[in-house]
Amino acid sequence: MSQANRSGGPKTVQGKARSSKNATSHGLTSLAPSNPNEKALVDSYTQELTNYYKPESPLEQLQIRRIAMCCAKLAYLYDLEQVKLALVAKELESQPEKILEKIPGATGLALGIAKEFITSGKMYLPCRLDPLLLEAICDEIKQMSGVIENKHQFARALPKLTKYLNAYPVVGLNNSSQWMEKLVAVGKDLDRGSDGENYIGALDEFFRTYLVGKRYSEQLAEEAANLESDEFDQLKEEARIRRGQKPRKIEPATPPNPDAITDLETVQNQLNQFLWLHKTYQQAQNLIPQYQEIKDLMLRALSLPVAESDLLMRYQTTLERRLSSAIGELLALQRAKKPELGI
Repeated sequence: MSQANRSGGPKTVQGKARSSKNATSHGLTSLAPSNPNEKALVDSYTQELTNYYKPESPLEQLQIRRIAMCCAKLAYLYDLEQVKLALVAKELESQPEKILEKIPGATGLALGIAKEFITSGKMYLPCRLDPLLLEAICDEIKQMSGVIENKHQFARALPKLTKYLNAYPVVGLNNSSQWMEKLVAVGKDLDRGSDGENYIGALDEFFRTYLVGKRYSEQLAEEAANLESDEFDQLKEEARIRRGQKPRKIEPATPPNPDAITDLETVQNQLNQFLWLHKTYQQAQNLIPQYQEIKDLMLRALSLPVAESDLLMRYQTTLERRLSSAIGELLALQRAKKPELGI
């Protein structure tokens, strides 16, 4: 006995009702309108065909209805294909990284900046820099000549960079005088984001503010611990003196010149970080038109998956055959009714 004979299909009324709707998920194979919009379209086609062919017999009216139904189903099929293509296009546009990865050399921080611009319409640079300020700082660095041996020469040669460093918040550093120390902090931040993995775009300032607050709390705790340690050392020294021991001699340390720049090579490397960032920003700008060009080409080449496309094609072929058959039968009925007109 075959599998079909053994199963026999659903036995209950509810099961038969569910089974009857197995092929009506989209309504393309149904012999009745599947939704109010389709019914309105069928009624419109029916009225138009009736006005033209003026059917008199029930068979003519039946063929008119069949033709209208096939036309409505085909119209729905064409709309369905366009909707599916629009969904594929929308999915592509929502994942710019799939398009950017097709551009040779689109990697690192430039890729992150370009993606941020595509999704938000604005390019965000790390460390509270903006394109105009970054360009002005880079112009200063390129025009700098001679050797910078102290902070005063640094401030005279790089006034825009110095002003930027003064305003850049770093926990534990004075905003009015420790810009050289801040240069080290900024250099570390830029180096940390050079591979693009740590680039967070518009969220950079939010997270940076959070981290600054966290580091400040940690520094306060560390200073409190150091204070307790100093007090303990002082108590131990007082106890030594009470026992008749001589006070420990502490050699005064020679204070370094606070204005001197001792590691010129490191400073130059930190300045080069700004030049690198400006070059990366320009690379990101160049990625935008390339992205748009590739996206347009990919959208033009969009197609449905093979299985989906084949299924829609089969529905179209079936509906077109039904339509051709219904038209032929209507015309045969019309000719039989009015042979003298040769219709």
